[in-house]
Amino acid sequence: MEYNMPPIAGIDWEKAFHYLPTKDLLMEVLQEFVSSADNQTTKLSEFRDDVEREPGEAHFASFRIHAHAMKSSLRSIGSDLFEAAYELEVAGKEQRLDVILEKTDDFTIEYLSLAESLKVIVGEKKKESGFDEQAFFEEITIIRNTMNAFDIAGLQGAMKNIRDMEIPGVFADKVETLENAVRDLASDEVLKTCDTLEEMRTY
Repeated sequence: MEYNMPPIAGIDWEKAFHYLPTKDLLMEVLQEFVSSADNQTTKLSEFRDDVEREPGEAHFASFRIHAHAMKSSLRSIGSDLFEAAYELEVAGKEQRLDVILEKTDDFTIEYLSLAESLKVIVGEKKKESGFDEQAFFEEITIIRNTMNAFDIAGLQGAMKNIRDMEIPGVFADKVETLENAVRDLASDEVLKTCDTLEEMRTY
C-alpha cells in the first residue's frame, strides 16, 4: 500500500486503497466525505420522514438511491459502516418501512461520528490554487461523466478540486448551485448546471 494512514475505528485503509490507490485521491475523497456529512445525513432523514408520511414507491425509491450513494462513499474509504448503508438500501428496495424507521437514526449518528473522527486527518483548511479556466472546465467534464456513471468517489473528487480554486465572480453562483446539486446527488441539476457553465466559458 502506497500510503500510511493513522488508525481510525471502523476504517480499513487496505480496502480504501483498492478504490483510491493514491494518497492525494484518498485525501480529496475524505475531505468531501467530512464536508458533506451533515447534508448527506439530513437528506437521508428527510427521505425517511417522507417514507413514513407517505410510504409510496417514489419515496421508497428516493430513500434507496440516497442510501446507495452513501454506501458507495463509505465503501470507497474502507468503512465497515457501508454494511449498514447496504441494509438501508435493501430496505428501501423491498419497501421495508419497519427497518427504515428502526435503523436510520442509528446509522446517521454513526455516519456523523465517523466524519468527526476523520476531521483529525483532513483538517478544516482548504488550499486555494488560483483559477485556471481550462483546468476548471476539465473538472466540469469529469463531473458530468462521473455523474452519468454514478461514480460517487470521482464526482466528489472533481468537486473538491473546483472548491480549491479561486472561482471568479462570474462563475461563483453557478458553482455554488453545482456544489449543492453534487452533495444532494441531484443528477438532473448537476448536468443542467454543467451545461450552463459550459455556455459561459470564455475560450
